[in-house]
Amino acid sequence: MAIPQRLERSQQVYRRMSNTIGGLPQYVVNATKEEQIATAMEWASKRNIRIVIKSTGHDFNGRATGAYSLSIWVHNFWNIEHNSDWRIPGSKDTANVLICGGGNNWGSAYIAANEANRSAVGAEDVTVGIGGQLTNGGHGTLSSYHGLSSDHLYQATVITTEGRRLVVNDEQNQDMFWAIRGAGGGVFGVVTELVIKSNPRPENAVSSALTFYARDSSRPMEDAAWAAFAEIVSQFPDLMDAGVTGTVDTMTGQMAKKYLPLPHAVAGPAVSAKIFAFNTTVESMRHKIRKLVNSIEDVSKGNLSILVTEPYSESFWSWGRPEFRSSNFAGSSRVFSGRLLGRAELSDLRREDLDKYLRQILVAEHPDGGNMLRFDLQAGSGPAKVPKRRWASENWYWRKAYVLAMVWGAHVNATEDPSNALNSAIDWYEENQEAVWRKWAPDAGAYLNAANGFSRSWKHDFYGNKYDKLLKIKEKYDPTESLWSHSGVGSEKWKYDLHSGLLCQAGKS
Repeated sequence: MAIPQRLERSQQVYRRMSNTIGGLPQYVVNATKEEQIATAMEWASKRNIRIVIKSTGHDFNGRATGAYSLSIWVHNFWNIEHNSDWRIPGSKDTANVLICGGGNNWGSAYIAANEANRSAVGAEDVTVGIGGQLTNGGHGTLSSYHGLSSDHLYQATVITTEGRRLVVNDEQNQDMFWAIRGAGGGVFGVVTELVIKSNPRPENAVSSALTFYARDSSRPMEDAAWAAFAEIVSQFPDLMDAGVTGTVDTMTGQMAKKYLPLPHAVAGPAVSAKIFAFNTTVESMRHKIRKLVNSIEDVSKGNLSILVTEPYSESFWSWGRPEFRSSNFAGSSRVFSGRLLGRAELSDLRREDLDKYLRQILVAEHPDGGNMLRFDLQAGSGPAKVPKRRWASENWYWRKAYVLAMVWGAHVNATEDPSNALNSAIDWYEENQEAVWRKWAPDAGAYLNAANGFSRSWKHDFYGNKYDKLLKIKEKYDPTESLWSHSGVGSEKWKYDLHSGLLCQAGKS
C-alpha cells in the first residue's frame, strides 16, 4: 500500500506555525488509560500524523520529540506491583517479578525491589524511564552480574498504531516480544506495562577509586600517561571476570582540569576510575587495586601522579539508594559516538595498536578544550551467560563485549542554524571517530541508546543481521509507518527536514 507524503498534509500548518513550533508536537495526549492511547494512535495513523512516545524524556537521539506529531505521554502509568510467584508464559515455572507501568523510572523500580529484599537490572541514572531503556537492551550496575535489562523481561503490554492492545510474551505475539527486547524503542508501539524478573539483593558493595595523570606537560610524561591508560584498558576484561564493575572516565585538555579537577593542566590523558564489586570483601578489592597500581607504575616508569581511594564496604541499599536529581545532560546540545568492545578489542590487541587507537579516538575538534572517553564496565560474563533462548533483538555484540565506550569531541553551536550545526558535527564524527571505530573494532556493534544515531553505518552498528527480520515485524504492526526515529527500524524510508520538522518519503520531493 502506498503511503501518502506527510509533507503535503502538514504544509499549511507549517506555514502558519513554522516560526513558533520548533521541534514540538502539535498534539499531546496525557494518557491515563490504555483506551486513550489506543484511540489516539488509531486516530493519528489514519490521518498520516507522526506519533512519538514520551515517558521520562531521557533520549539522546530525538525519539521522544517530533514537530507536528502526536505525542503520547505515558508518565501516568506509574503502578508497580511485586509478585514472588508469577507464572512464566510457556513454562510451568514461576518467577519473582516486578510488574511495572510503562511510565515508571528505574529509581521507583529499585525502591519497590528493595522493599521485597530484591534487586532489578536497570539504568545507573535512576531518573531514566524503564520502557525506553529496556526496549533498546539496557545496561546498568548489575549487568555484568546478571545480563541486560531486556534479558529480564518476561511480558509486556503494547498498544499498536492501529489501536490494538497486545500482550506479548513467549506464548503470544512472540515476534513483537522478540523485537521490543533490544531494538524496540519508539518504533513498534507504546509499552504500557512490563513484567520484569527480579534478582536477589547483593549483601554489600565494596567501592574504590583510582586517578592518575602526568606530573607535567613534557613529552616523556605524556607518553607515560598514554601507556598507563592503555594498560588499564587492556585489563578491563580480567578485572570484570574477577567481579569488578564501574565507570572509567578519561579526559584531556581543559576538560580534565575542570571536571576531575586537577591542580594544573596536563599533557595526555587524565584517568578517573570508579570501581566496585558486590558480595565481596575490602581486602579482596584492596588486592585488585594494588595489582592494578603496580602494573600502571611499571609501564609508566613512575612518571605519574596516582591517587587511590581506600576501599570501603557498605550495604547494597546504602550504596545504590536512588537520588532523584536532574540529569547532568538535560538541555545540552551534543552528539557523541560509542561502541561495544570485547576482549578482542581490549586485551588481545598489540599494546602499540591499543595506544594508537586510544590517542585517535580522544581527538577533539577544539584541541585545547579537550575531550572525554567513558568506559562503562557493564557487560562481560553477565550478558554472556544468559541462556540463548532468552536472547532477542538486542545488539549482538553485547554477548561478546565487556565495556560500553562513549566518546565526545565535536562542538555543536546551539545558536547556529540547527541543520548546519548538526551536519557539521555529524561530518566531524564520521571523519574523526566513526572511522577509528571501524578500524579498531570492525566486527563490533553499538548500543542504540548511547551511540551516534547519525552514523552512516547505523544499520550494521545497531542491528547487524537482525535488521531484515525487524523491518518485517515493523511493517506488520505499524503498517502506516506512523512511528519514526533517527536510525530506528524503517527510518531509511523517510527523509527528515530539520528546518521544517516534516517527514517526506525518501526519493520524493
